[in-house]
Amino acid sequence: MKGKTESQLYLLTLEIDPMNNSPLRKCTIAFALIFLSSCIERFEFNSESEPPVVIVEGFISDISSDDYLDLFGEPRLFFVKLKYAGAVKNFIDETISGAEVQLISDQNEHWDYTEDANEPGTYYLYYSSFRSEPNIKYKVNVKLENGEEYESDFDQMPSQDVRGEININETSKLQKVVVSQEHVIRSFVGEDVNIQMPASSEDSFRYFRWDFHTTWMVVAELASRSGPFGVCWMSETYNLDENVIVRKKGLPSNINLFFVRTTRNPETKFGFAVVIKQQEMSEEYYQFWTDLHNQESQAELFAPPPYNIHTNINAIGHERGTYGYFGVVNEEYYIWHLDKKALSYVPYYFDQCHVEPPLSPAEWCRNCLGYDGINKGAEITNIKPDWWTF
Repeated sequence: MKGKTESQLYLLTLEIDPMNNSPLRKCTIAFALIFLSSCIERFEFNSESEPPVVIVEGFISDISSDDYLDLFGEPRLFFVKLKYAGAVKNFIDETISGAEVQLISDQNEHWDYTEDANEPGTYYLYYSSFRSEPNIKYKVNVKLENGEEYESDFDQMPSQDVRGEININETSKLQKVVVSQEHVIRSFVGEDVNIQMPASSEDSFRYFRWDFHTTWMVVAELASRSGPFGVCWMSETYNLDENVIVRKKGLPSNINLFFVRTTRNPETKFGFAVVIKQQEMSEEYYQFWTDLHNQESQAELFAPPPYNIHTNINAIGHERGTYGYFGVVNEEYYIWHLDKKALSYVPYYFDQCHVEPPLSPAEWCRNCLGYDGINKGAEITNIKPDWWTF
């Protein structure tokens, strides 16, 4: 699974109060510009006189690359990304190559990152068995070719695993669609997917973040299913356009994750699944994501400079501005698939392959690899994912 694909995601921040009968005391929804991903470029500055700042992005977790391979049949390496943010041009425009990047524990253990020749500015941790350990703190140290040094504060993952239960509810929602090149609002039926989080005996807050990777089947109905072009799988990170962060305390809580439209949605016709990634994090890492959310929810005129957002990256021995966060998280994964047999209705779909003249079948009806409508960052393959068992 690749990194984030589009620059705009929803960030949903919930605050849950066990003294309130309603589980959702506060609910704020806003578009958030997640600028740290490699494919995201816009990053506004208020002053052209500001010198470029150094951006550092990365995290580690208790799920090693080997663990991830066992779960999903594909590798996932931890990484650190380095970039300059050009204040004059007002966007992130220059990756930082040739740096020495090292992961350090408070037990004085060291692991070196290696820059990828095909991804300048991206440094991978090629230790496939490495995972963060409970009660150990970690930081990254970065030395640039020009001699500048940067270092994160130590961060530590929560030591107790928390796993929820995925539930669904049939519902209908208003959504904006394009009809005859115009945007219209229509009601669609579908599934609300939520997670029931267990009660906590601790009288303290815990901090969670969820994101989603969708995969669905594309069937070329005019080709043989047993041939190489009959059945494909398309995957896309953040296809659901949502990202959820939660500050939770005490009692069990039901947290809404995303809505999947089932009627007139070709993605759900043959098979649709979502890999749900849950990260529990420190209060400081949560503060980073919350500040980012607050930045984007304000009117542009009154928004503070983005470099005022919480960061744990520090310049060592000099005063160049820094931004970003290196976090240590506890991860859990869930795989949810749409079970149409459990629906109380029969979904309706437009048929693009079995049509009568003067209409012609869509090109991909004979070759699923040629499926049109692929969004930026989406991937299509005729090789079934190892974890796909539906």
